Parts: sequence; C-alpha cells; structure tokens
Amino acid sequence: MKNIINVVECAIQFEDRFLIIERPSGVHAGGLLAFPGGKVEEQDAKAGDILINAIKREVFEEVGIVLKNQISYVTSSYFVDSKATPVIDTIFHTILDAMSEVITSPREVPKYDWMTKGEIMKASNSPEWLKKYIELIP
Repeated sequence: MKNIINVVECAIQFEDRFLIIERPSGVHAGGLLAFPGGKVEEQDAKAGDILINAIKREVFEEVGIVLKNQISYVTSSYFVDSKATPVIDTIFHTILDAMSEVITSPREVPKYDWMTKGEIMKASNSPEWLKKYIELIP
C-alpha cells in the first residue's frame, strides 16, 4: 500500500481579500495559485490537534504569519500528485484582525498577493480546485 501524504492549506482572510501564493516552479502544481500550507509532519503530533498544529507551522514557515484566531475546517479532498503519490488535502480558514498581522515579505514562496474571491476566480493561473475551495468559504 502506498503512503498517503497529508497536506493542509489555510485560506487567510483580511477584510474581503485572501492571501494567495504562487506555487514555486519545480513542485506539484508549480506556477499555480494556492493557499499557504504544506505537509503534515511528525513534529505536528505534539499536544493538541495535529492538523491545526501543522497549518500554524506551515503558514509561519511559508509567509511568516502567526495564526492566533480561530481556525475553521472548510473541506478536504483527495488527489494523486505529479509523482503519483496519493494526497489528502485539508483546507482551513481564518480571519486576521488587524493590518499588523499582514505580511510584508514572504519566506518560502516566490510570489503572493491579497485577492478578492472575484480576482481568484478570474486569474488565469487559478486552478479549478482553488476556485472550488474559495466558493466554500462564507
């Protein structure tokens, strides 16, 4: 049986905009838009919820934001990545309170932007799964 990779992503919202990254080239879905996130790791199994621990760690590693507010489950999906590895992708949502929490420079991602739902839907490099996820967020 193949190992399944667990991935978490977070729709980080500030007012009517969402933090969207452009996935780096050379990785699965390189060049496409996505929410910040990444793989669940063994270190995330410390006290508390492993998926919430993972999303907090991944968001901080990728874009330098410390998630403090409530993080809500949105949906999950299954896909096979470009290396034929099965993946379970779990999507979360959180709302930032203040502009002071907005990043000024990314850490691990080449490009990012704050986009409205409409902008995400119209972007030429916005994959269908991102459009599906963003529609699920109230």
